Amino acid sequence: MSSVLRRPALGPRVRGLRIKELPRDKLISLIYANTLDEFLNILKTTPYSIAIDKLTRENLEDLRKGLVRAYLERIKSIFLGASSDVKAVIMSSLKYFEYENIRNLTIAVKAGRNPEDFIIWEPLEFTRRRHVVASLLGAKSIEDIGERLKQIRHPAYKAFELASKYGDEKISVFLDRQWIHDFSTTAPTSKDKSLHDFVTELKEYFNILIAIRARIWGLVEELNELIVDKPTPLVASAVKDPPAKFLENAEGTPWGRILLDLVAEAPTLENISIAMDNIYPAYVKKLSDIYTVRFSEFSLGALAAHLEYMRAEVMTLMRVASLLAEGVPAEKRRKVFEPLTR
Repeated sequence: MSSVLRRPALGPRVRGLRIKELPRDKLISLIYANTLDEFLNILKTTPYSIAIDKLTRENLEDLRKGLVRAYLERIKSIFLGASSDVKAVIMSSLKYFEYENIRNLTIAVKAGRNPEDFIIWEPLEFTRRRHVVASLLGAKSIEDIGERLKQIRHPAYKAFELASKYGDEKISVFLDRQWIHDFSTTAPTSKDKSLHDFVTELKEYFNILIAIRARIWGLVEELNELIVDKPTPLVASAVKDPPAKFLENAEGTPWGRILLDLVAEAPTLENISIAMDNIYPAYVKKLSDIYTVRFSEFSLGALAAHLEYMRAEVMTLMRVASLLAEGVPAEKRRKVFEPLTR
């Protein structure tokens, strides 16, 4: 049975989400804003209008919370009245914010800050998972957070076990790894080809990023422990081939050409690692377009790809504001966000 017949209401809703994407001219204007006030004034002319009178370094957290709330409102427009498989994909996608809150709580504990100042509760309330992060409040150390997660049998504890072996500074990477694993096992990937293909592509991307970093960290021998599932030929290329050869092998992927354009002049492992972080929003935007064409707007794969781009768009806006607050010049910001402006 075609996805149109199984989920006739999904296509128009996904189409509605795509219409609300930031137009290219608005995105470029936000990236090249000269001040936080200019950024906020432009943002108020988009669907991400946030109720902040003046944006400063001190209230960036209010901006982040406002952006996530706007994102959740879009999610609700699809979730209500959706079929069970659509709801399963949405809930799996929203699990990212569970991991993000764990990450932010870890950063706060390391910095001696109040963790509750960094937590966004709304996604957890939507998924009815508030208790997970609430159980971590009061933790005194990273080790304590990992132990509490293990006690409640939350899979994120595995990221903390890896960090205890290979360094606390790698916890963010290990949390991303665990979220990908979580998404691939809790979403209905085995029952839907479009979703299976999307998760497979996303998993390979993160595994390649981990493989590149494993070389930088000197952990090549431990690669099988670090990645999700088994290495693909491209992951193997990332960990053993010269960078130029790896880029040649990756050119046929949806992200390979974007990456090559950024690092062709200096294809070092460090530059590839940084660039793969920077191109992620452009990559998932491309996946959103590809899966819509390949499987239609009624497919779970197209839905998952667009949900991931929506989140990447929110994170991009937050990153732009953070770089502005840090006083990073426009030229350096352009290099970070260049893949999204092409």
